[in-house]
Amino acid sequence: MENSLIKKRNNNIYLSDDDVNILKRYDIDYNNYSSMKELLFYIEEVINNTDVSDELEDLLIKLSEYNYYFNTNK
Repeated sequence: MENSLIKKRNNNIYLSDDDVNILKRYDIDYNNYSSMKELLFYIEEVINNTDVSDELEDLLIKLSEYNYYFNTNK
């Protein structure tokens, strides 16, 4: 349960420990990105250009929701 808590990471990127572990499995270091949008763009590129599991696609959807929730003026 604790691994699923969302934390604000570097560069206003919001990820849980579980999310970070998924990114690590695909050799994606969120610290290399200056924003959530940049990270989302890169993940989408990986999905479009390689054969990946649904796990990464599901993560992209979840991170898109985080981005909307935390970074959109409502």
